[in-house]
Amino acid sequence: MDKIKLSTKKELEIYMNPVRQNLLRLLERSKLPMTPKQLSEKLEISPSSVQHHIKKLESLGVITLDHTEAINGITARYYSPTYVNVQIGLDHPDDTQMQKEVLVQAQVARTYEGFLTQKKKFIEHYYDEDLESRWDLGDILTGVIHLAPGEGEELLKLIRDYLDAHAIPSGEKSPWEYAFILYNAEENLYE
Repeated sequence: MDKIKLSTKKELEIYMNPVRQNLLRLLERSKLPMTPKQLSEKLEISPSSVQHHIKKLESLGVITLDHTEAINGITARYYSPTYVNVQIGLDHPDDTQMQKEVLVQAQVARTYEGFLTQKKKFIEHYYDEDLESRWDLGDILTGVIHLAPGEGEELLKLIRDYLDAHAIPSGEKSPWEYAFILYNAEENLYE
């Protein structure tokens, strides 16, 4: 999968805007491209505001015009994500470091909140079944694993390759949202 590295303060400000993050998330979770009108209904903001945010995200290359359709004499524009990995440079501290960290925290929190919302619906729907035997919901895994030199990089590559291979939606697949945090926790690693 292609990568986009956001390196300027302007690029980061465009990308980190909360409305744009929600818009991008809607497009990424959708199986089909969406119009500004459809997005405005979901985001509960005006179509003109959505169009403004779309132009900003297009300038970064994270969304694109998928196609147009003539509907009752009006040209409807359908947008989709470009399915790229966006790097915001957390590993290179600069004057936007705090903003980048807040963005990542918000993304992890949003994913966790989404999990809790789906879990509640799941439990209400399957209240009389053995929930342990079902994988429809997903899971949260935490813990510590012990890896030899190079195995952490190998694990990250396996995860990235798998995610990249499944990033593009299709009719028979469901969107699964994720947030992975994996790091070397050796106490004296950098001393």
